[in-house]
Amino acid sequence: MAVIGASKSRDFFFVKNHQENFVGDLYVVHPSVKQIPGFDDGTKGKIYKSVKDIPDDIDFVFIAVPKSQILSVIDDCVEKGVKLASVFTAEFSDAGTKEGKELETNLIEHAKNKLRILGPNGMGLFYPKLGIAWRPKFPNTPGNVGFIAQSGGICNIAIYASQEFGFDFSKVFSFGNGADLDFVDLLYFLSKDPETDIILGYIEGISKGRGKALQRVLELNNKPLAIVKGGKSGKGSLAAKTHTGTMTGEKKIWETLFKQYDVIEVESIEQLLTVARLINCYGSFSIKNIGILSISGGYGVILVDLLENFGMRVPQFSKPIQEKLEKKFFTRGTSSNNPLDVSAQIYDSESIYEIIDIALSDNKIDSLILDLPTWYFNTDFHIRENKSFKPTIIKAFGLGHKHHKPLIPIIQRVNCPEVRIKTVRKLNEKRIPVFGDPLEFIPLLPKISKNFKVMKKRKEN
Repeated sequence: MAVIGASKSRDFFFVKNHQENFVGDLYVVHPSVKQIPGFDDGTKGKIYKSVKDIPDDIDFVFIAVPKSQILSVIDDCVEKGVKLASVFTAEFSDAGTKEGKELETNLIEHAKNKLRILGPNGMGLFYPKLGIAWRPKFPNTPGNVGFIAQSGGICNIAIYASQEFGFDFSKVFSFGNGADLDFVDLLYFLSKDPETDIILGYIEGISKGRGKALQRVLELNNKPLAIVKGGKSGKGSLAAKTHTGTMTGEKKIWETLFKQYDVIEVESIEQLLTVARLINCYGSFSIKNIGILSISGGYGVILVDLLENFGMRVPQFSKPIQEKLEKKFFTRGTSSNNPLDVSAQIYDSESIYEIIDIALSDNKIDSLILDLPTWYFNTDFHIRENKSFKPTIIKAFGLGHKHHKPLIPIIQRVNCPEVRIKTVRKLNEKRIPVFGDPLEFIPLLPKISKNFKVMKKRKEN
């Protein structure tokens, strides 16, 4: 690959970022720069005045030149036989001017259907498997989640956040104005991509005439797809127009489209990442009847209300399971009914492990939600020292995988932040999703469940 337009004023930012993890040969194109600090030229010399001067074939280029130079650079890339270009340069249709729109049209015409373009006004491609990354310290572990977004800033948030959410991306596309490759093209690609199992999207709008193509792609897709639609409000629509030059379309049309093809529509980037986190941990799932385990009777009541409000049920355990559970409760003030109130018995971690194991074995229960505030993971707060407490509880949290049912811990962000971070990261390694607030995930459970049922039915037919 080549970075075209290495900027000394930016301290060669994009060169250094791509150099960090890229597994292939990296070249720099600049008409006057002869040396870049920290950039190893090797024996061949890796800085060239034109992409046409590079002796090797070039598959991919990252372009960050002034817009006045863009057409000549595109011409050179076509002549060189480059396959894909990320155009970071902005002020095309996003500028809202006639000149900008004409330049964007010329950009595509100069590509001659030989060079495919991500952008302009976008960050392009993040591909951890090959180490293609436009920012520093992007994770370089390939995962199974694909992301398509018109916003480079949102991509940055999502990529960095994925490390704390416990999953990795297969590919991320920041396509900006989408003058060539747009949301429809990239969604089709990820729907067929063997490296991608879950698809996320942030979309503001699509070009006129692309509606039917989007419908066809949505109909063909058989992977979980979650989308944030930007520009649904009047002011949001105006903001989208100045951001990427996109006409966002009628809110009701998008809502109907998502409902028809059972897209998991969410309201924020955080919810989008949470969907990926849950499905990455437990696969697609359908849950209706949920067990609750709490150290606080009041917190258990709140969880029951929330689950019922979002269309899920908290039933009593089946009689044989209830009988087994009753034998495991021996502390005053506890309850073996659903919700399970373990109260001070929480300190007997072995019994908690057994209670969770028994509850999840009930065929009436699809999932288990539990809460455990942060201080329980700090032995300074314990009645007596118990070194086996934390490893046993973490082992108990893994019982969801044993029973093939989502087990979702809530570890409230009340104190001991350092202990919480360490615990959450350890659970992330075991693919156990942790949240600090039930509203972070409970509203998403019925949406994921509905998507699973529709996808399953579609595959059966």
